[in-house]
This record gives sequence, structure tokens and C-alpha cells, in this order.
Amino acid sequence: MVYGGKPSRGCRTCRQRRIKCDEEKPTCKRCEKSRRECGGYRPEFEIVHRDQTKSTVHRLRNAQSTSPPPPLADAAEYSARALVFVQEEPQSWGSDSASPSPVLTVPLAQRASCYFASNFILVPLTESTPHGFMEYLIPLIESEPAESCLRYAFNACAFALLSHHNRSDSFDLAQLSLKEHTLALGGTYKALGHPTKATAHATLATVLLLSLYESITANRESRMLAWRSHIDGAVNIIKSRGRDDICRTKTGALLFSAVRHQLVSRTLSSGMPIPFGTNWWMSSGVENNTLLATSQHLALKYTDLRTESNHLLVGQPRSPQSLEQIYRLIQKVEALDREIISWQASVPRQFCFQTLCWVYEDNIGLSKGGDYAKVDVFPGRVDIYPDFVTASAWNISRVSRLLLAALSIRLTAYCCSPIDYRTTPGYRTSKSICEETISEILASVPYHFGWHTKHKDGFNTSSGISGFACGDEGPLKALPAFLVLWPLTCVKNHDITTEKQRLWAKGRLKVITENIGLKYAQIVNDVELRFPSMLIGRDGLPVSPNPFAGPGLPLRPVEAPPTPESMASTESPPPS
Repeated sequence: MVYGGKPSRGCRTCRQRRIKCDEEKPTCKRCEKSRRECGGYRPEFEIVHRDQTKSTVHRLRNAQSTSPPPPLADAAEYSARALVFVQEEPQSWGSDSASPSPVLTVPLAQRASCYFASNFILVPLTESTPHGFMEYLIPLIESEPAESCLRYAFNACAFALLSHHNRSDSFDLAQLSLKEHTLALGGTYKALGHPTKATAHATLATVLLLSLYESITANRESRMLAWRSHIDGAVNIIKSRGRDDICRTKTGALLFSAVRHQLVSRTLSSGMPIPFGTNWWMSSGVENNTLLATSQHLALKYTDLRTESNHLLVGQPRSPQSLEQIYRLIQKVEALDREIISWQASVPRQFCFQTLCWVYEDNIGLSKGGDYAKVDVFPGRVDIYPDFVTASAWNISRVSRLLLAALSIRLTAYCCSPIDYRTTPGYRTSKSICEETISEILASVPYHFGWHTKHKDGFNTSSGISGFACGDEGPLKALPAFLVLWPLTCVKNHDITTEKQRLWAKGRLKVITENIGLKYAQIVNDVELRFPSMLIGRDGLPVSPNPFAGPGLPLRPVEAPPTPESMASTESPPPS
């Protein structure tokens, strides 16, 4: 493709008049002064990716009269340079012509980039609600040369995602993706050794794309470590450059928020403490009063409590002093849970979910022994949301409640040991919270798979908050599947989840793997974990992995766990 000059960002009216536009928002001042109606501005994605189909078709038709189309044997080579011709049934171009009609198809690289943009790049449609995802890629890629590590990383992700849906005889997209990924790794390694490129926006965006590449292509557990190492690398880049310095520009602030979003998943899934502390990540110049940022702040508060509990349960012997500290920690857990409930109740109405419908077993063929792993909806409530970022914020808060309840059960088991913790009032409260939260997460999952697009039932599902950079808003998009992957994993691994709920969650993870193409879902689906029972066992306490089965032996009923004072009174006196 030839270089057509720097694209104009002027309004449509000034471009038609061929005059320089002042590019004022929301309307051009030149149009206002000349009393003309301003035609508005093109979207950024349309400016960067020009539609040259008409001019290409015109050139091809002119060439048709002088030379025949390339033979089918050379189609692969030709498509690598320009376009692919596919011969169809012969039809006449003119009255006397019997030449076969060539079908124009989009070049492979352009198809891959557009497919990636239509699945992952979410663009906010209003400035007041910055609900986007990876929208920083568009201006960054435009400013980078063709052989930059950022473009290599973008191509690697785009080819990898498209390879799951496009089985081409001429191209091995998986190998193309691997080649681009190798070039991106090499370019990133060189950039990290450069004094200025090491902390550049493009380098940070490249590292984030490399972490996404692992989620798309991961096929074994060792690749999970690669995803985490890329997130750690992004954190180190922010540390080296300085939080305040990177957040001075809009692109830098978006990158900082993107790293924080990935860091929340990294911290919740690994059990590691958050680097630099919660306040460091939430007190930057980035706007932190958004729906997603607030839910992330609550999740990071949970990780602080988890770190404190690990120190008490693993690092100290059981004593009246440690029990007193555990009781104070349980109060902190309950206080954070109340804070999350209060925040959920205060969410503005435009960001609240709506119940689309209720689904029963008879409606989806489960009353006669159907397979829960193969149905699109779990019996019960089905909710819809204004957009996927809003749904993600709600689910982050729900996962936080789920993890807090599990932490409360773990702390209760420590306090009341050797008595069965399932007999305590604290366990009953935590179990009720888990059952409610799991049902809410399952009610949100069909929305992420586009089930609402087939069953709108009078609801307006177009909120005008955000939209994909290109393509339609159809079902089975990669981004919503990526966002719901971690909540589904938490439900699958939780002790309180019923077997039917677990089967359904595993079935949804299988759809993410096989139908959408995010191979990371297969890894988490195959790993068999249970919490909090496994953590309780790690603490050296008797565990009850099945919370729905009655104890095998008669248990001594208790009204509350033993207090530090009662434990101290039963201890043997110290030797004289």
C-alpha cells in the first residue's frame, strides 16, 4: 500500500471545502463563523485505518482489461503482497466477455487487526464515562514504525486470536503469530536496555500485549507464570519511570489504569501481596472515583487483609495473643464486607444491572436429566448491564465478597479448632453470603456471552457508554469472556458452590476455550482447587471439603468460637 499522506482530523465540512479546520470540539469554529452546519469528526479508528476498497476495486478493473488475474497456484504469494483472488463461477463482465469474476477479499493482516479491534478494543463513547479497554493502542500504534516491538506484539495477538476462527489452507496463522511474538520479545528486550525506550509508553503497552498473548495461546500451566512475569515487568516499568510522571498524559494514565487492572487479577489469583501497597496504586493522578477503580480499590483492600491473615495463621504459634489478633481481623473482614454492600447500594442508577428474565430447568431441557455443562444459562435470574466494564466492576466487588467470606471461614476454623467450624454462627453467615454472591455472578455470565442479544424482550441493551472499535456487537466476543474468566474460576473452585453450579461454570470455561479461543481458560478449568478448605488444611486444621454433607461423627454444638480468655484459662501453668 502506498503512503497517502498524514490523515486529516478536521471536520467533514472543512474537508469537503478543502480548507484547514481548527478542530475545535464539539463543533468547528470555522463552520460556526461561516454559518455552516458542522459535519462532525471521524472516529479515531476510522482515521487510522483508511477504507481503500473503492480505489482498489477501480485499479483492479482497469488492470483487468490488460492482464488476467493471477492464477490460483500463486494466490498465497500474491496475497502476502496485496490481495487474494478467489475464482467463482464464471459470469460475464460485459456482453461478450466470459472471463471469470475475481472476488476481492481483505488482506490477511488487515483482517486480523480488525478482528482483534472488534473483540478487544473497547472505546468510550462519552467523555464523562471513561469505560474503555485498550483504547490507548490506537494512537500508540499510529505513532510507531512498522518494525516496532509494539506492532509485532499487536500482530502476534491479532493472528493468534484469528487463528482459532480462520483455518486457512495457504497460511498457518499460529506460526505467523509465533513469529511476530518472537520478534516482539526480541524488540522488547532491546528496548528495556535503552535509557529512554525502557520506560516509554510504547514499551509498557507492548508488555501488556505480551501478557494478553499468553492468555490467548497458553496451553500448559507453565504459561501461567509467563503471564504473571509480564505483569510484574509492567509494574517495574511504572516504578522505574515514576507513577506521577507516567500519569501526566492521558495515554499514560490509561496505561497506568490498565496495569492496575491486570495487577488486581494477578494479586487475587496468586495470593501474593500487592507491590508498593494499596494506597500507592489508588492515590495517583488517575481518576479513581470511577466505578471500576472503586471496585478495584475494594479488592485490593481484601488482599491487604489476606496478607495480614497469612502472617498470623502461618507465621505465629497459636496463643491467646494470636487469637485476640484473629478476632480483630475477623472484625476487619466484616467491616470491609459491609463497605462493599454499601458501595453496591450507592451505585448510580445508570450503572445498575437489570433482570432480563428468569429461566427454569423446564425451559432449557434440564428437567429430564440434561447436561448442565452444555446449556447457555444456569436456571435462575439472568441480568443485563449497561456495558462490559460496568459488569466487570460489579463482578470484581462480588468476587471480593466471595473471597472475604472464605477468609472469614478460614479464620473461624482457626479460632474454634478442634471443634468443627461448620457448627458456628460465623460459618452460617459466611455460607449465606457465598450462596447469594455465587448466584449473582452466575446471573451475569450470559450477558458476557451475548445471550441478551437474542433475548432482548423489550430492553434497550445499547447504553451509549462504550462500543467496540469496529464490527458489530454480536455474541461471543473475546473481551467480555476475558473479563468473566476470573469470576467463573472463583465460582468453580469455591467450597460452597453446588455440583450443578460447578458443572455449569466448567462448561462456560470450555466455551471460552473452544468457541472464543482464549486457551488460558482451559488451564484454569483443568486445575482442581477448593477454597477455603485447602487453605484450612494448609493451616494444619481439620477440613470439611464438602460443606453440604453432614459431619460423619457427632459434634459438640457451640454457640461461638472460644475466646482468648477462655483459651488462656484452660492452658497448663508454665513450669516452675
